[in-house]
Amino acid sequence: MTQQIQLPLVYESPPPGTLGTTLIDLEMGLREALQLPAGSSVFAVVPADELYSPPYPLVMINIVAARLYAFMETDRVPVLHFALVVRDMAMLKQPLPSGDAYESPFFAVDAATLANSTNSIARTLARRRFVQTMQNFGFARVSVTPEQANLPKVAFERVRRWLVEQLKLPKGKRWIDYVDVTNRGEKQEDDGGAVSESADSLDKTHPVVSSGRRVGFSLDSNREYMQLRLPIAASGTPWPPGYFQDSEQNVEFANDLLTLLELLDDIARDCMKAVCEVLNIDERWLFEELLDDRTRPKADFQGTRDTSYQYGASVLRIYNYRNKDPAANVSPLASVPGLQIWNLERMLWADVEESATALDFSVFAGETLGLLTHGVISAPLHRVPPICVAGEAKRRMSMPYFLRVKPNACVNPKAPPIEQITCRDFMEDMLFKKRPWRREDRNNSVPPDY
Repeated sequence: MTQQIQLPLVYESPPPGTLGTTLIDLEMGLREALQLPAGSSVFAVVPADELYSPPYPLVMINIVAARLYAFMETDRVPVLHFALVVRDMAMLKQPLPSGDAYESPFFAVDAATLANSTNSIARTLARRRFVQTMQNFGFARVSVTPEQANLPKVAFERVRRWLVEQLKLPKGKRWIDYVDVTNRGEKQEDDGGAVSESADSLDKTHPVVSSGRRVGFSLDSNREYMQLRLPIAASGTPWPPGYFQDSEQNVEFANDLLTLLELLDDIARDCMKAVCEVLNIDERWLFEELLDDRTRPKADFQGTRDTSYQYGASVLRIYNYRNKDPAANVSPLASVPGLQIWNLERMLWADVEESATALDFSVFAGETLGLLTHGVISAPLHRVPPICVAGEAKRRMSMPYFLRVKPNACVNPKAPPIEQITCRDFMEDMLFKKRPWRREDRNNSVPPDY
C-alpha cells in the first residue's frame, strides 16, 4: 500500500496525468490495514526515532518533502521514517474549551500561587492544573500582577524606538555581542566593521546551533529584534553592557531590561518547579545541573573575566514584525494578537492570544522539555500568520523568552555513557541534522540556537 503513495497528499482527486494521492484514500487504506472503524480517528505522524516530538498533521509531509527537494539534489534526498499517530476524532472541529472550564487551556493559573515557596493546597492544585494543561495542549496561561504586566508593555515601546535607531546606524555601530568571544581576534570584519561570522569557539563542530549565540540587534526578512540573555556573574560579565553606559538614560534602559529578563526567567523556573513536582523529576538536578546560575553580576567584580561564557543559555527576543499586505516559552501578550497553535484532535489552528488580557502570559513547551519528560509534555506546533495593520506604530511586537538548558549539560544522565548527549548535541544532531527540512531559509531566517 505505501509503495502506491505519490506525493503530494491532496484533499481532492488530482487531475489526470498528475501525481498525488488523495488523503481520504490514504486514510481509508490505513484504516483497513490497521482494522480501524471508519470515521473513528484522525491520523498524524512523528519522526520514528523522536517519539517525544509533537505529532504533525499527515498533510504536513508535503511541506517536509518540498523543503527536502528544494535544499537537496534529487538523488541525495534521504528516506524518512515516521510513526503513525492515531487519535480519537470525537473532538474533530470542536473549539478548544474556553473560559473557566477546568479543561480549558485559557484559564490562567495564578503565577504567585505557582511560585509560592510554602507548600499548600492552593499551590498543589495550581501546579497540577498547570501541568495537566501542558500535557493536554503543550501550552498554558499564567496570570501576573498589573505591575509585572507593565514591564513588557513599557519595553515594547522603548525597544521599538531602539530598533529604529539601530537601523539608522552603520552595521559596525550596532550593538552585537557574543556568548563566547574567545576567538574574536581570529574573525574578519567587513567594510562596515561588523563581524562576519560567529565568534563561538564551537561554531565549527556545532555550526547550526552556535550561530545564534549572541545578544544585541538582529534582523531578518520578516522583522527586526533585540536579543537578550542574562549575564553570567561568575564570568565577570558586566551589566549594563559597555554599549549602554554612555548616558544615564541608556543605563536605566538596560537595567529595566534586566528586570524584565529576571521576571520572565522567574516565571519560567516556577513553571519548571511545577513540572518537577507533578512528574517526579529531580528538581535539584534540573536547577543545579541543567540551568544557569541566576546570581546578579556585581559592578566591583574582582578576578579574571571568562569570555567563553559571558551570557546564559536562555534568551529573550523582542520582535518587531514588518507590516505586510494581506496575502512562539514564556511570552507576554503581544501588541497585536496573532500566535496560533495546532491541535491534532480538533484538526485546527487555535488563536492563543485572542481572549488574553495584558495580565496573561502564555507558556509553551519546548522540544527539550519533551525529551526530559519522555513526551509526556510535547512541544506544540505554532505559527504567526501574516498580519496587516493600519500603520507603522501598530506593527505586531512579541517577546518570547526561551528557558534554555546549558549547552554542555547532559540531558540523559541515566543512559549508558556511550548514549549520553549534551543539550548542544541534542539540538545540533537530533533536532536539525535528523530534520533536514528545518535548514535555515534565507527568506525566512530564524536564528537557531539552544
